[in-house]
Amino acid sequence: MRLIRSRKTWLGLAAVVVVAAVAWSAWVMTNGGDDASDSTVAAATVTPSSSTTPRPPLAPVEQALPARMVIPDISVDAPISVKALDSNGTMQPPDGPEDVAWYEFTARPGSGGNAVFSAHVDYHDYGPAVFARLKELDEGDVIELRLADTTVYRYRVVVSVVYPAAEAPFEDIVGATSRETVTLITCTGSFNAASRQYSHRLVVRAERT
Repeated sequence: MRLIRSRKTWLGLAAVVVVAAVAWSAWVMTNGGDDASDSTVAAATVTPSSSTTPRPPLAPVEQALPARMVIPDISVDAPISVKALDSNGTMQPPDGPEDVAWYEFTARPGSGGNAVFSAHVDYHDYGPAVFARLKELDEGDVIELRLADTTVYRYRVVVSVVYPAAEAPFEDIVGATSRETVTLITCTGSFNAASRQYSHRLVVRAERT
């Protein structure tokens, strides 16, 4: 199956796509090496140009924030933290091995767009992390998002794709979609101990039921 691609004109979202490009490039570099033996995870930064400054969230401010992700088929029941870009334009990583990050420059669940999440596949001094079994998801499996106001949204997996880290197409992954979706990202492939990076990225996309 192919990753679903949006055909919408970017129009006023052009600035968001630029920010997403910077963020995705940074994410590709910062979310490898989760099982490094030392006490910190390797990090690299990307310095944005003056035009790539963060902008407000895409969804109305009254929309409740995502609070928890549940994926029964792979035994995930994890808290969600809200992340953005740091002062260097780097996509902030999840808080730890049991945390899922939602990125505020993507859609809020329930708003009709593409809500993007990431989590570690493993972690130093911990072992398998919250997305360790993400690769096991099949078409039709359920992803459940619970919001802070107790609203629950359910999504069914439509595709799972693996990309070489340097070739992952950020516009397809974090950009707008024609249907309400969630996109989950983690590391996969071989681990390079010298660079503390994984060779590939696993991207799972699900559409709201």
